[in-house]
Amino acid sequence: MGFEETMDLDVISQGPRFIDYCVKELDSLGVPVITPGVGLGAHIDASDFVSHIPQEQYPAGALVCALYLCSGIRSMERGTLSEERNADGSERFASMELVRLALPRRVFTLSQVEYVIDRVKWLFDHRDLIGGLRFVHEPKTLRFFTGRLEPVSDWPEKLVAAYKADFGEDQ
Repeated sequence: MGFEETMDLDVISQGPRFIDYCVKELDSLGVPVITPGVGLGAHIDASDFVSHIPQEQYPAGALVCALYLCSGIRSMERGTLSEERNADGSERFASMELVRLALPRRVFTLSQVEYVIDRVKWLFDHRDLIGGLRFVHEPKTLRFFTGRLEPVSDWPEKLVAAYKADFGEDQ
């Protein structure tokens, strides 16, 4: 079945169309995204989205956490947090701080993409509430996978409070 679907232009074009739509809509709303929207996901430029968070506090990782807190949307950090430290223990800063919104084929509907756009825009409008992260457990290898982080302040509580004020307790 998978082989047949990969030969069906309607099936294989849905994901790229949704990604392109998502990126164009976010861009039109002023959200800093990487354009054009291609591939397997939309990418948010976390360096611009949360420019007030220093790179040593993992802005892309913080944005991933904030997005999950206020929407349940799971995304992926592609930035400094994904890098390993230099041999001397200093931080190796990534050249870009990105948040990847993956859209695998045949998994999402247009209404779900619209939900993503709505919640990313809400978060962008409240981006000043997002703060950084710091490691509480940092393994030498695969720190992005097995490490544990915590917020540098009470920013998650403030963000959730703002979200509940706008959308109610049950959201």
